[in-house]
Amino acid sequence: MSPILPRRRRYKLAAIEQQETLLPFVRYIPERDYPHYWQMPEADDDFDAMCAYGRECAAHLLQWLKDNRYYVGYGLLSRVARDIDFNAREQRGYWIGFFNYLEQMLFLGAQQVKVYRHVDSLHQMHAGKSRRRQLEERFGRFGL
Repeated sequence: MSPILPRRRRYKLAAIEQQETLLPFVRYIPERDYPHYWQMPEADDDFDAMCAYGRECAAHLLQWLKDNRYYVGYGLLSRVARDIDFNAREQRGYWIGFFNYLEQMLFLGAQQVKVYRHVDSLHQMHAGKSRRRQLEERFGRFGL
């Protein structure tokens, strides 16, 4: 039997912890006191359905990022990747669909910007933050 796709939703709530656990693949499990970011249904023989479920989960992640723009760049995707067991071959369809869809969306987004100019501006921003931190440590906090 093919997994039923998760219900589509928006992700605007007050607390970030609440928002992340609303994603269909994020759950608390007994072995951990923090969320597990890759909880999928039991694998079945329908590889295409598992890929579809993975794509749908990627769409949920993208909607979450759109709804929570101030948390973009704070490691949500790295937590997902950390928790995927890539050795669990029976679950392969889920992560193939998930990452292939993210790759397609990355391409679409990259089409909209000058990638190297954008990354250069991020380098400058982070260098400025580092310099500010150094100055604050040296001279104390500024009264802003």
